[in-house]
Amino acid sequence: MLRLIAILLILLVPSAFASDYEYYLGFKGGLTTISGGDVDKFTLQDSWGGSVGYRLGDQWLLDFDLSVHRNFNDTSANTIFAIGGDKEMATEQWRATRLSMTFRHLLFSWQSRANLSLDLGGGLMIWKMVEPVGDTILDVSGPHNEQLDYSASEIFFTGGGGLSLFLTETVALNLDFQADYLSGAGAEFATTVSDTRHRWQLGSYVSLTIHFGDRAAKSGWRSDRSWATVAPADDEDLPTRSIDSDGDGVSDSRDQCENTRFGIIVDRDGCSLDSDGDGVSDGLDDCPDTDRRAGGRVDIFGCPVDSDFDGVPDYRDTCPFNQVGAHVNESGCPLDGDADGVPDGLDDCPNTLFGAEVDQFGCIDLTMLARPMVLNIDYEPGSFEVDPNNQERLKSLVRVLNFVPEIRLEINGYTDNIGTTAANRKLSKKRAGRVREYLITFGVDASRIIVFGRGETNFVADNSTAAGRAKNRRIEINFFK
Repeated sequence: MLRLIAILLILLVPSAFASDYEYYLGFKGGLTTISGGDVDKFTLQDSWGGSVGYRLGDQWLLDFDLSVHRNFNDTSANTIFAIGGDKEMATEQWRATRLSMTFRHLLFSWQSRANLSLDLGGGLMIWKMVEPVGDTILDVSGPHNEQLDYSASEIFFTGGGGLSLFLTETVALNLDFQADYLSGAGAEFATTVSDTRHRWQLGSYVSLTIHFGDRAAKSGWRSDRSWATVAPADDEDLPTRSIDSDGDGVSDSRDQCENTRFGIIVDRDGCSLDSDGDGVSDGLDDCPDTDRRAGGRVDIFGCPVDSDFDGVPDYRDTCPFNQVGAHVNESGCPLDGDADGVPDGLDDCPNTLFGAEVDQFGCIDLTMLARPMVLNIDYEPGSFEVDPNNQERLKSLVRVLNFVPEIRLEINGYTDNIGTTAANRKLSKKRAGRVREYLITFGVDASRIIVFGRGETNFVADNSTAAGRAKNRRIEINFFK
């Protein structure tokens, strides 16, 4: 973290002294806990971190925060608000690194010595649940009942408030409260784990912030300067001073746009410039070279809108409603390398055999092996050939069988009651054997298949009708290990 703060200092401090914006750096410490679930109590533990930010307007700040958290679950504690807790009684430790971006709305002008703020934002919580002794990550069940590390890089939303008091022109003491809600995005566990785990991180912090730029460039507080104002001497030889009410560099006497918003770049007449014609003035436009094809479809910062977050802006996205996380091509349409209908990026099995049926996660659907496959074949009298429709069904079966070589097959042939018992048993075995040969032709190992001719047994319909006899003339394939 110290390296990150050093880099931010190198990047921000020189520009802060050279601009009209107010930048600040902060260092903080406090107490945090996690709660909201049905699992153990995590007591208040110390936390520390730092922040950087800058002033967006008279009453708005943008804050970037990095903090580190360590919390033990104390099985002997009566409440989560116990401070410290007994580490010897803990069975789990929450270790988290919190990265956030927060918009802070000041209730008073930024020049006030004391101020209150309301905060709203979000970020990324990189966390893991480990054993208190050592650094072993605990295991939990995944969405498919597999064992996973109990850790994630999870998106969270945050809200809170704070009180700040400037001790000097540039140094402020702050007291902040925050509540982070872990959204579940980026954390995929079994339903039983997701429903019972803690979703809230609560914290209170004391911090010192050092401010640069506009505030430091002015001498004294606004209220102090008002009391200290001295009327100019009535001297005709004093030079006339130009007044610039909106601070855009153009005096009121020739400013045709007198109420220009702070930070906007203006022309010689004091009116805002918009080089890329996106409706967001230069100086406030984070993307000043937006393609004019965007047609005004930009956010409040002047950058092209990307509704489905696929990296392709809406104005050139031909598939604007993709699922978040899907990999897309240059036109914004999903890529599907194995052509199974589940986009790359959301496909848990990205190299599925072509043509195999898959589940919602892109993996081969093995539920078809949970029950016998019945082939109702309209055999000609004495025939044992498989009809084209059932040939296609067997091809689909082969794709699955080649993916799970441990599965074995029992092929049973059945007939109606026309003919002798011996002849029907022989004919049913031929028909079952023909299915076996078909599967072997397409790559199924012969040692995995056993064949039985059951003849005129296990009727499933009435033999007194042609329709009933057709249903009795069938092949049943059972699957086992």
